[in-house]
Amino acid sequence: MTFNIKKALLILLLALLTSCTKEISVDVPFQPTTIIYGNISNENSPVTISIQQSVPLNSSATHQPVNNALIHLHTKSNTGITSLETDDFSVSDGIYTSTSTINTIVGNYYWIEVILADGTIFKSKEEILKPVVPILSIEQSPIADDILVINFSDPANDTNYYKFNVGLYFNSQLVSSNSSQSNDVVFDGNQNASVELDLFKYQDEDEEDEFDIEFDEVRVSLNNINFSSYQFYLNQSLQIEATEGDESGDPSQLFASPPVNLLGNITNTSTNNIALGNFTVEATSTINE
Repeated sequence: MTFNIKKALLILLLALLTSCTKEISVDVPFQPTTIIYGNISNENSPVTISIQQSVPLNSSATHQPVNNALIHLHTKSNTGITSLETDDFSVSDGIYTSTSTINTIVGNYYWIEVILADGTIFKSKEEILKPVVPILSIEQSPIADDILVINFSDPANDTNYYKFNVGLYFNSQLVSSNSSQSNDVVFDGNQNASVELDLFKYQDEDEEDEFDIEFDEVRVSLNNINFSSYQFYLNQSLQIEATEGDESGDPSQLFASPPVNLLGNITNTSTNNIALGNFTVEATSTINE
């Protein structure tokens, strides 16, 4: 008798649990976010700025271009004189390109103001165009074939922040790229400074063996940038490293660094909230081999 009562209670409990199971859909409100990204350099060329908006998770698109914004590029001399560099941009798919070449001056500050159709204004931080730090040479590391050594002379008595880019090309087509960041805390003022770059750091392990990549040209750039832009690119690298390569079921992901918001040097002037993206002022030195 006792057994039958226990059995009945068990059946009743299972029935209650089953009846309480209900599939629900989570309706997460979506608020589009404006993403602004661009740069200006010493290379005296048109300035290009991308303005996009984020899209819902269930969207088939990866972004929504913003084609009706106004952009003002400003400059300030080392004597404090401020002027409008240009507000004349052509636009295609959210990519704005200045209709004229911008002749930059080392020691001047540069920044942008972006005005959206609804009146929202974004302003980047005023960043100085620092002196060019020339690349002296590049060479393969004697320790590993996949490590590239970039040699340069670091200026003394100044804190410098660098972004290094390397691209591997075959028949003028890009086949692999990588970037890295460094400050000069260790080699400040060293005339024989160098950094090492892993050519295949972000190579997908499921793709061909990294050493099977065929290339006939290496293009390297050294960009002398400001601290806020350096921090943006450093966070970008951390974001890539936190997500690259590992299977979703890999237990090591439990200990991976959490994704970082790619907040840069652009601010919503009404809310003082930092926007996604960055406008970088960079002094660029390049070398091809």
